[in-house]
Amino acid sequence: MKPTRELKFSQDHVWIDHIDNNKYQLGITDFAQDLLGDIVFVDIQLNEPILSNRSLGTIESVKTASDIVSPANIKVIGLNPLVEKSPEVINDSPYETWICEITLDSDCDIENLLSYDQYSELIKE
Repeated sequence: MKPTRELKFSQDHVWIDHIDNNKYQLGITDFAQDLLGDIVFVDIQLNEPILSNRSLGTIESVKTASDIVSPANIKVIGLNPLVEKSPEVINDSPYETWICEITLDSDCDIENLLSYDQYSELIKE
């Protein structure tokens, strides 16, 4: 499943989408949701500074629980109420279902994140 808009991807199977100014939406990739299986719960740290490559929360499925790894130095500023109520929607449309809204640290550079094509090559290996 290919995203319908231009997203940036991390090697940890997280995507971000620029909304405006310094506001982004963050979700997990189709590859990640497929590995997890049926998602039943998402727990995200709200309003806490989170460093790149650190856990910003967990996502749980009927099979396992996994950390959601921050793709940059961020702060989570909002949660998707739909995901809080029905986390399984991530399985249905992972690129249309954002998990949280974030801001980036002012000195953060997201140019090291991957395009969809680069990410696709990564998961093929």
